[in-house]
Amino acid sequence: VMDAFFASFWQRRMALDARNTSAVVETTAALAAKVGCSDVLERIVDDLRDESEPYRRMVMRCVDRVITDLGVDDVDSRLEERLLDGILYAFHSQGTAASSSATRREQREAEVVLDGFSTAMRALGPRARPYMSQVASSVKHRLNMASPDARMQAADLCERVAPVMRVTGEIGLLTHLGSVLFECLGEEYPEVLGSVLGALRSVASVLGMEALEPGPGEILPRLTPILRNRSTKVQQNCIELVGRIADRGAHLVTNAEWMRVCFQLIELLRAPRKAIRRATVNTFGYIAKAVGPQDVLIT
Repeated sequence: VMDAFFASFWQRRMALDARNTSAVVETTAALAAKVGCSDVLERIVDDLRDESEPYRRMVMRCVDRVITDLGVDDVDSRLEERLLDGILYAFHSQGTAASSSATRREQREAEVVLDGFSTAMRALGPRARPYMSQVASSVKHRLNMASPDARMQAADLCERVAPVMRVTGEIGLLTHLGSVLFECLGEEYPEVLGSVLGALRSVASVLGMEALEPGPGEILPRLTPILRNRSTKVQQNCIELVGRIADRGAHLVTNAEWMRVCFQLIELLRAPRKAIRRATVNTFGYIAKAVGPQDVLIT
């Protein structure tokens, strides 16, 4: 059954229709539950290097589903290496990212590679350590590319793999990525800047405020003017990063700087999106806990 199924249905034309893609992935996941994760991955892992992007996405969606359901305990080192090489190739070869104005389906399609990448890295856990330097180099390289889509994809990947870097003990790589992301806070494209802020928040969360370089005392003054940005993605990620600093590293920032942040946050209490208003209220609570409620109430 396996040979006939993969020969008949794992073809490029199946990836051109969303219903066919879903049916093939669902059936493959059901087969994997019977025969094991490694048997299925062995048959499709090399297709991650296929020249057809829709087909690569179908393969990545299947890899994500199978690993999520079954894990990677039966995957040997050789298959593991082929899997990571294929995922990195698919990540580098993906097309343009979906903007905030894209439909929900387009956004899901654009995130397929990132979802599969992060799922595989989380499942490998400490076994992913030999590949971390390659992943970090890829992120740094793409953060410096001229294409805004490439920079955004790199920042989104960094946000997702930062917890895995912590698990593998790559503290030096995390610290370096934090400094690289700090240098990207001058990004001109709002979509990219929002992703950079999300990645910096993830790095700060797993690394700890004391180990962050540069420290919160240098990062926060750069975030204060960004709070005036009108992009909802930038606003939400920036507020959440400020809140994370206020919650875990408030003592590393002067009270005067926190008061400047409060004046900027007042405007965001009238933001149209509920998530932004909720994040603003939470951040005010963290700041009040750090500097005293009476000073925050004065603003």
